[in-house]
Amino acid sequence: MRTRPRRRVAARYKWDRLKVSFWFAPVVMSLAAILLAWIMHGIDGLIPNELLEDSRLVLAGTPGELRGVLMSMAGTILATAGVVFTLLTLPLSTVAAQYGSRLLRVFLGDRTTQLVLGMFVATFVYCLAAALSIPPADVEPQEPQLTVTLGLFLSVASFASLIVLVQHVSTMLQAPNIAAAAGAELREVVLSELPDEAGSGDEPDGGVETFPGSLEETTGYPVRMREYGYIQYVDPDILLALAGDKDLTVRLLRKPGHFVRRDMTVALVWPAGLVDDELDQQIRRAFQVGNVRTPTQDVTYAVNQLAEMAVRAMSPAINDPFTAMTCLDHIGEGLALFIRQGEKKPYLYDQAGRLRLIFEPVTLEELLSAAFDMLRHCSCDNASVLQHMLDVIDTIGQGARAPEVRQMLARQVNLIGAEIQAGRLVDDDRQLIQRRSEALVIKLSGA
Repeated sequence: MRTRPRRRVAARYKWDRLKVSFWFAPVVMSLAAILLAWIMHGIDGLIPNELLEDSRLVLAGTPGELRGVLMSMAGTILATAGVVFTLLTLPLSTVAAQYGSRLLRVFLGDRTTQLVLGMFVATFVYCLAAALSIPPADVEPQEPQLTVTLGLFLSVASFASLIVLVQHVSTMLQAPNIAAAAGAELREVVLSELPDEAGSGDEPDGGVETFPGSLEETTGYPVRMREYGYIQYVDPDILLALAGDKDLTVRLLRKPGHFVRRDMTVALVWPAGLVDDELDQQIRRAFQVGNVRTPTQDVTYAVNQLAEMAVRAMSPAINDPFTAMTCLDHIGEGLALFIRQGEKKPYLYDQAGRLRLIFEPVTLEELLSAAFDMLRHCSCDNASVLQHMLDVIDTIGQGARAPEVRQMLARQVNLIGAEIQAGRLVDDDRQLIQRRSEALVIKLSGA
């Protein structure tokens, strides 16, 4: 039996949307702050003020005075929060200008930044909720001392978190840390796309290597999109459930990362006579389309993030080969992990072994092209980056056992050898890279 997915595709997509938003953590922490204010007000009602009047760590005063303290703290926190939000605009503009707007998701998904924002918003909300929960003295003479004291401690913690944010932002903006965050996202999407992720049944003996003769394109029902944009994910659970219930076979013609237009055919369904308008709409619901690509199922996009950062680093305006080499290291780690995981088979079956879903999986060849093609061309004049690219390919090849995989890697080496002929390298560097290329091709071919 095939194993079930650790987390469904739709859930992964929604969680990814929440991870790269600045509002999610503050909203959750604000709701917790309101609940905390109510709890503290209840605790204050259970503890007599006489027990705390001699403590130097607890604020005392009339209900009106304590309400004023809370409102003053709320105003101070609100003013400081404006400074915090202003402080965050500089990293956003820097990341977008130097590393590319796609890398903004790395900064938006940073946990420390989200928690600091949440700390300020939650403290502000706590002070307001606590102040509004204090009744007049003639209604309840008991002073909410603990409630106000906790508000003061939260305010101090918020200002301490501001120092943490300044230190964290200065560290995070360093190119190696941004590349490491993008590399971690690449490894995460590779691990989430297990070869048997959506499969629910056993493959028939001998497998299926070609389309059955009954599944001709001319006889399939075409499912056409009603909107345009990038396919962000395709939910296999919906398609497998529909195919099993209606005894259908679905072939996907587009995969996550592809741009689709209105009325473009994205899937074929057999037998065509069983598909009505309602079923057509249900199948289209399995496709999530948006303005931007996401790494939910799009491994190529995760590679593109690192490749774009490396290409920008090699632009004449920046000319930072060290950043490009750092990106290459993380790309190599992600591709090596992809090779160890193995490519997904393009056929999914139900429990009875019937073919239900045919799709086009991401291949190592397209990942290698996304990783090296543009960067190889941009680095044709830099011997260090080309040499490091060969080292990364060598490292990837050490974990590759399949001959076809090693052949793909050897092709990338040959392309580097051809690229240096068009570059402006000095003869010594050109000959050094040429010898290294030839030795690596022999190594990949002979193992």
